[in-house]
Amino acid sequence: MMQTIIKGEMVQWSRRRAGLSREEIAHKLQVDLDRFIAWEEGQSAIPFSIAKKLSKISLIPMGLLFAETAPEESLPIADFRTPGSQILERSSPELIETIHDAKRKQEWYREYLISQDFEPLPFIGMYRLDDDPKRAAITIMDLLSLDSPEYIQCRDWQDSLRFLINHAEDIGITVIVTSVFRNNTHRPLISDEFRGFVLSDSIAPLVMINSSDAKPAQMFTLIHEIAHLLIDASGVLDSPLLSPLTLPQEQWCNQVAAEVLAPEDQVITLWNRDADNDTNLDNLRKKLKISRLVAIIRVYHLGLITASEKDRYYSDEMGRIMAAKKKDQEKPGGPDPHLMRRYKTGRNLALAVLSEVASGQMLYWDAFSFLDVKNATGLKEIAERLEYSSKN
Repeated sequence: MMQTIIKGEMVQWSRRRAGLSREEIAHKLQVDLDRFIAWEEGQSAIPFSIAKKLSKISLIPMGLLFAETAPEESLPIADFRTPGSQILERSSPELIETIHDAKRKQEWYREYLISQDFEPLPFIGMYRLDDDPKRAAITIMDLLSLDSPEYIQCRDWQDSLRFLINHAEDIGITVIVTSVFRNNTHRPLISDEFRGFVLSDSIAPLVMINSSDAKPAQMFTLIHEIAHLLIDASGVLDSPLLSPLTLPQEQWCNQVAAEVLAPEDQVITLWNRDADNDTNLDNLRKKLKISRLVAIIRVYHLGLITASEKDRYYSDEMGRIMAAKKKDQEKPGGPDPHLMRRYKTGRNLALAVLSEVASGQMLYWDAFSFLDVKNATGLKEIAERLEYSSKN
């Protein structure tokens, strides 16, 4: 068996980067614990085949394992998540590499758009934190055509979310919705670590939503991230619905998102003080096409319910959502993975890749990498789902 000289420090770093104990990594590598400890302490050389597995588990390029010392590693964009949470002490390799992967795709798409003579988007950075959030909310509502008959006719928040994603893409924002790293179901993105991130850019802005988060909360996250683009602020986001309003960027973006989805004047008008809270919350949900979660947080911030009522309603609703999610998971089949890819890759980005492949400007291998598919069949399925034709 071929042995390779990798310093014990690098073996230890790769384990810690993966967030695993010695016992856990030994189990994943299918080796004896004492043997792994010997590798980590530099007492013996690690087999090349095991080093490859270690590289895959920790999402570290194989060549980097041969470095003398572990590099300083941090998130490549600002961190707007709640300080003090234990889960934030070390970012997972899935989060770090998902951001790097999104930046790689964004850079390619930016160059593509420039080659197609696309102009900078006027709404990127058009506001500052001392501007009125209500003005910014009106801007987003106009950009996303929230006064259109199509949006007004949405049956519920799920239809509304699809509408918002499609219209965000229409105005030039790449929206990626996924719960796994690069279509690898064995590498989930944990919603407790982050709810999404945004990469601001005047040509090719990108928003990523972690779909492992409660689906009713994703609509608020999307608008919150678009608000980040209005102030040209890239960053990783915590739960916008419940995060403490301590960071000025998050406070401002929260206020914008709340006003977009549940305008204060409409909420006050619809709130019937003679009716019970449950009836009022359901009325807001139906009339405004928002989730009950958003309704609960919005009326709390407007002083229509107390903190204890908010906590109780929110807990009850999350319990209902989790029960429904578990029930869906127990059903045979599940969502069409190819249909979901429409949101996993970003509609416009995927169409640009397909166009470049069809014109011979991009190799199939590169297209597979960009769209996270294994072969031409996967590429064809994406084209069919997006109703793409090379004659377009």
